[in-house]
Amino acid sequence: MSVDEQPAATRSYKLNALFFRRLWTLSAPYWCRREAWKAWSIMAMLLSSAAAFSLVGGYISNLVADSTNALVAKQSIYWRIMIWMTFVGLMQTLALQVTSWFSAWLLLDWRKWMTNHLLNAYMHNRTYYEIEKDGFIDNPDQRLQEEVPSVCQTVIGVPQFILSSLMTIAVQASIIVQVSPGMFWAVVIYAGVNTLVSMWLYNPTIRQSWDLTVAQARMRTGLMHLRDNAETIAFYRGENSERKGLHQRLRDVARVKMTMIFYGIRMSVVNQVMGLIFSLLPIFFVVPLYFSGKVAYGSIDQVGAAAAMVLSGLSVISNFIPTMTSTMPSVVRLSEIQEKFNQLNDPRRVQEAARIRHREGEIVVLEQVDVATPGGEQQLVRNLSLRVEEGQHTLIAGQTGVGKSSLLRAIAGLWRRGEGEIQLPPYQQLMFIPQKPYMILTDLRSQLLYPEPAESAEDVRIQQAFVRLGRPDFLAKQGGLDCIKDWRKVLSLGEQQLVAFARILLRQPRYVFLDEATSAMDVETERQAYRALGEANITCISVGHRETLLQFHPQKLHLLAHGEWRLTQHREEASPDADSDSFHLQARAV
Repeated sequence: MSVDEQPAATRSYKLNALFFRRLWTLSAPYWCRREAWKAWSIMAMLLSSAAAFSLVGGYISNLVADSTNALVAKQSIYWRIMIWMTFVGLMQTLALQVTSWFSAWLLLDWRKWMTNHLLNAYMHNRTYYEIEKDGFIDNPDQRLQEEVPSVCQTVIGVPQFILSSLMTIAVQASIIVQVSPGMFWAVVIYAGVNTLVSMWLYNPTIRQSWDLTVAQARMRTGLMHLRDNAETIAFYRGENSERKGLHQRLRDVARVKMTMIFYGIRMSVVNQVMGLIFSLLPIFFVVPLYFSGKVAYGSIDQVGAAAAMVLSGLSVISNFIPTMTSTMPSVVRLSEIQEKFNQLNDPRRVQEAARIRHREGEIVVLEQVDVATPGGEQQLVRNLSLRVEEGQHTLIAGQTGVGKSSLLRAIAGLWRRGEGEIQLPPYQQLMFIPQKPYMILTDLRSQLLYPEPAESAEDVRIQQAFVRLGRPDFLAKQGGLDCIKDWRKVLSLGEQQLVAFARILLRQPRYVFLDEATSAMDVETERQAYRALGEANITCISVGHRETLLQFHPQKLHLLAHGEWRLTQHREEASPDADSDSFHLQARAV
């Protein structure tokens, strides 16, 4: 399912209960853990400092009035007031820097904790594989890297700024009501109108922010696809096709961005008009009082400064909506990863989805197994029963598309859709090898021992593994075990498959499942590889098309169309003109 086809129930474009429930689900684990006392202490300090700054702002408003009155009266106390105001301002600036440091520390600590928390969820129970398999969640790597800071910044900043703004409005409003009750009520009415206008203005930006996030994600996906498939595209000479697709995605980003720019101009004009209206309030309500002699001249500056602080506080509150709007895509994109993890670990859902049951045993046994694609679109295997004892190497063959690799996925537990029961030895005694081995950017020693730690094998054992594979010069040719290269690019696919067989010999599992694992090897290297596994008493269950594989597997499972299958056994017959390691095979149906 593509991004654009995802259900509206999970892709909401409104500041509704679902959004705030998701925001709480993402935030609660950090603030409700046992070690959260330090974070709560810092948050309490930040909120207290925000309230203190508001009170200081009210004090400064009174100083402004006193300094203006002293200046009009030509009193020398004006200089002492200005010096004291400057000192208070410097202390406030210093305190603001200290609180900013604590705020930055809290933000960084939460960001690190949430990223680790989501990474653990992403890796647990193969959530990363399920996400990639169903295609519902795009660019999970980008989400974990770029969306976490936005959520943390919003949740930390909003309560601090809201409290500060409310305190500022309360303190400054008390000053205004003492000078002009009429202006006080005008400010209250303005605050209500301004809030309604903000809600009306910013509601469309929710969808705009989401559309921009999706368009940018699709552009990034296209660039990553080009990077990961560069050689294949070059062989096809597919530059024009790729360029056309990327240009279209770029146009989508530009279109959404231009829509946001034009709408931003519209919002800016409205905000400027609202700000102008607010700046005129002191002229209508306070200046007439001064002309009538009811207030001193300093009261005009005092009320003007108080009104400016009230406007600043109202701006923070009115910006709550656009702040939530800009954060919504981040909350949705992170929540989808968390919700996928919760879905996979829900006992009721797991029991419902895991219809192919797995149990632990001594050998590999499949009992009346049905295998279907994850979405249930196609039945691949029906009523399959198979028993593979140690030493009973088995080849899984059949035409393309009948479900050979899918059967391995079901055996490994990656696909659960179907029926029946599968018995496997403990996972430490198993290995699954895909056609294209996984290569990491590391030294060759760690590459060969993956996924085990690099200290788990001696260099002599590693060299001996390649001797058994018939390639004693492999390590020297690559620069030694400490050499670091981009092995995915340096090694050919056949050499990567050779590395995979070396991993098998170093780990020594009882059973190994091979999915076209020798497809890029020459016949002689393939023979050496299977011979080495046989000498190590490792039972092979292989998927492949090559006729040469038949000689290494006495048992053959042939998958047919419509889920049918046939199992055959082979016996060796010596060939008078063959090498001592060669044999002919004669099949009989079972």
